[in-house]
Amino acid sequence: MDLLESNQDFYRDYILGVEVPTTDSLLAERNLTALEYHEIPLDQGVRERIQSIAASRARGYLSDIEDGSRDIREYDITNTEQDTVPLQYADPGSIEHFERYEPLLNEEYFDTGSYDNLSDISFQALRISNESDEHVIIFQKFSNRQISGNTDDLRISERDEQYQEFEDTVITIPERIDCILYEDTIYVFASKKFEDIFDYLTQYERHANDVLTGIDSSELRIHNMGEFVDSILGDRRALRKMKSIEERGLYSSLNRAQVEDIVDDYDLGIEIQTDDDGEWGIHIPDLRKKWDVIRLLDDDHLESSLTSTQYQVYGKDQRD
Repeated sequence: MDLLESNQDFYRDYILGVEVPTTDSLLAERNLTALEYHEIPLDQGVRERIQSIAASRARGYLSDIEDGSRDIREYDITNTEQDTVPLQYADPGSIEHFERYEPLLNEEYFDTGSYDNLSDISFQALRISNESDEHVIIFQKFSNRQISGNTDDLRISERDEQYQEFEDTVITIPERIDCILYEDTIYVFASKKFEDIFDYLTQYERHANDVLTGIDSSELRIHNMGEFVDSILGDRRALRKMKSIEERGLYSSLNRAQVEDIVDDYDLGIEIQTDDDGEWGIHIPDLRKKWDVIRLLDDDHLESSLTSTQYQVYGKDQRD
């Protein structure tokens, strides 16, 4: 807060993180892109405005901690399923190949670039530094919608009481802060965009592939597996669930009797069938019901010990 709310003449540079092809075999194996950085010659007043927005958001975050109105927890995909989504933070060490982002901490200068001539921009970041080489880095996910020159629409503005066409490309910067990095902690303000900036979606896809491979080698079968896979890969929320499903590993031990009991007890919209080869398995008649399969695999079913009422629970708070 001292850095963000200070009016001192700190060094402030605005940087674009651009995705580029990688020759790093480890990144390629993980399907992660490399990053290169370009400084944008942003007007000082605009940089100070972004800093002010970040200070306001961070002050609200801190106030929620101090008054206890929201819990604060380490970032986890299951946190978004809580009734009250907690404030979240992440350790950079938990992010795969965080060395891709370390130039923001270690390099003083970058080549100058522009929104017009760079493609595959991933994020934009305002880096604030003081004389003690203390950094705070404010991240915003980039969207192509920020650049009006990316469309074929006419660009007009009012001049002399009349709207006229102009050729200049207009850049907008969102009044939104997605996350802030300070002293080995990333404070998360927007979960989805935080995940996009740090390539979580690629990690979730790997969890999904591991789960689907595990199902293939287990007793459990999903007869229309291809359709199920396509539906999972096209749904961020479903991909997020793959991590906890992989950690639980229930798919490796589920047998037909267990699956049939859960389907019957909780009236799931899936069918247990035997195929032409005589193998039993799950058939999903409507891919919107893929969530019933996901909840089955993630053990999202409970029964009250007092009333025998049955529930589906998504953000499970496990008690020992």
